Amino acid sequence: MTKTEIFLLKAFHGDAIIIKTVDTSGNPYTILIDGGPSNTFDFALRKELSAISKLDLLILTHIDSDHIGGILKFIDNSLFDKITIDKFWINSPHLIPITDGSSKISAIQAGNLEKKLIDKKVELHKFSSLITAVDTYSPKKGIEFTILSPTPHALDAVVKEWPELGSEHKAKLDDLKISGGVTNSQLPRGNLKDLAIADFKPGKSLDNDRFNSASIAFILRLVDCTLLLLGDARAEIIEESLIKLGYNSTDNKLKVDFVKISHHGSKNNTSSSLLDLIDCENFIIMTNGGSARTKHPDRETVARILYHPARNLDNSIQIFLNYPLAEIEAKAGIFFTKEELLNAKCSVLENINQI
Repeated sequence: MTKTEIFLLKAFHGDAIIIKTVDTSGNPYTILIDGGPSNTFDFALRKELSAISKLDLLILTHIDSDHIGGILKFIDNSLFDKITIDKFWINSPHLIPITDGSSKISAIQAGNLEKKLIDKKVELHKFSSLITAVDTYSPKKGIEFTILSPTPHALDAVVKEWPELGSEHKAKLDDLKISGGVTNSQLPRGNLKDLAIADFKPGKSLDNDRFNSASIAFILRLVDCTLLLLGDARAEIIEESLIKLGYNSTDNKLKVDFVKISHHGSKNNTSSSLLDLIDCENFIIMTNGGSARTKHPDRETVARILYHPARNLDNSIQIFLNYPLAEIEAKAGIFFTKEELLNAKCSVLENINQI
């Protein structure tokens, strides 16, 4: 039995992950990463958190509603006051030290999050400094984070859009500082091998995709496994960070046990050139197929996982889905066939909630 358990919560079209692990001395360490959209709290998150007395780290990767909504409901619930939370990773300009004076972010939910945490009188020392590539953080022996995203530039772009606090919450903050639908099949998009080597053309530039560009993503090295958790980060930023850390696609790939694929399998966030830098046989895609506005995962992402140029086709791979495949396909459309998976030495494990 492994020492680490990964819980993939039913977070609808969003992300919510709980990791329970231990340090080298066997002491427990628990991480909550994102909370999905708001209905995730009542549907899944509340039950899991009710069995937890302490979170060593709460990470909000970025402020999109499908990641922050459940966290907002958690803070509003009495359960928040019953759980000890040692540390928060939230790239919020008002709750953490900022050296750059231009710190305003305009996202209503982000502002609400700050106000709720201030109202709860969460001690400021619990908030880490800005989380940026390529910092490392080792809270305990046997637990190490290597940050791959965001870059300081990407974070600065989103910080300029953060809303100012009202006078009431500014005063409270000062006090804290003093005290401490059915979709068509995706199969016509093309052959998987062709899609894998097609040019990577994201729908938005980094500057026009500010919130995803500012998503926290990291390598998590634990006593018994290594995870690559990508939030909704952009492939270009992750790739740049990995190369900066010395990884390449030939003789020094990043070896990990699991990759949580970015942005629910969107074709805009996973490139073949990024996958070429990674040695992994297990890939996690978190989505129920998407919302009315966006559908995930994309066939192009599956194609890149299966046939990126540096993949060793002698090895089998697994794709983990946290919802039933039929439910995902009902929203996102059919994005692979059984024959395609067989030919690519890939198996899909569906409706997986714990690894």
